[in-house]
Amino acid sequence: MRTSRTALVTGGAKGIGRSIATALARDGWNLIVCGRDEEALSRFATEVERPRGTTIRCIPIDLSQGGAAPRLLQASIEAGSLPDAIVCNAGNYGALGSFADVDFVKWKRSFDLNFFAAAELVHEYLKVALAVPSSARRKIVIVGGSGIGGARVWPGISAYGCAKSALVRLVEFVHEEVYTKGIDINCLAPGAVSTGITDQAVAAGATAIGDLHRVSLQVRDGGGDPPALVEAAVAVLLRPACDGLSGRLISAKWDSERLAHPSEVIDDADLLRLRRIDADLFGRLPSNR
Repeated sequence: MRTSRTALVTGGAKGIGRSIATALARDGWNLIVCGRDEEALSRFATEVERPRGTTIRCIPIDLSQGGAAPRLLQASIEAGSLPDAIVCNAGNYGALGSFADVDFVKWKRSFDLNFFAAAELVHEYLKVALAVPSSARRKIVIVGGSGIGGARVWPGISAYGCAKSALVRLVEFVHEEVYTKGIDINCLAPGAVSTGITDQAVAAGATAIGDLHRVSLQVRDGGGDPPALVEAAVAVLLRPACDGLSGRLISAKWDSERLAHPSEVIDDADLLRLRRIDADLFGRLPSNR
């Protein structure tokens, strides 16, 4: 598939972000890829295969630093135009350990990258996007992680899990505000993919994170979910077939069948939402799709 559209991918030089950016390049998207590791960005730009005519621009930046989001967006615009899609992927576990024992300053700092960096980038993007209408729907995908809908709460990662849970709710609020203005926003749970976060968990040890340490070892040693699931989910969400699918929490592992029939999801305003009991207790409330 070829497109003249541009996607901005944060944390796109390593791990899941690299897989996502590679898949979008194969789809013919022009890419703006950012991350903290200049060497990894350089390798990505030279190694990724892409159709003739597509472009990749790499921007080294630390999104956890104040004011980084507007600088990144300005650099993206200067590279050509406002991106048609942004994929927020940057994140790490940050402070690990029991909430009672963790350094609270470091615990709060985890929110700078895992919540506030993504929230600020979306905020800055919306300010420009809403002022510059587009004939095609713009797309925002926030890639989450543990804590955003999983059946189990893992001890020792409260900073990361709470930040990611907050992002899901932010997606639902933003959806209600921008859906009728031509912007789709979704949160994607990638599953247990082996990344740098997995290495962080392994290094932390069982004392800090309990049974998650054992599970992380299994994921690192090949027992996790393939990144191809995440690649495919993001690529599908950014295609015109998913125009109008918005405000949802989507599992890369479990919802591929639903993404194959996006109209069914769009038509059911409660499908793939965080809310579960509200409709039963209070009746169905009017909502944007």
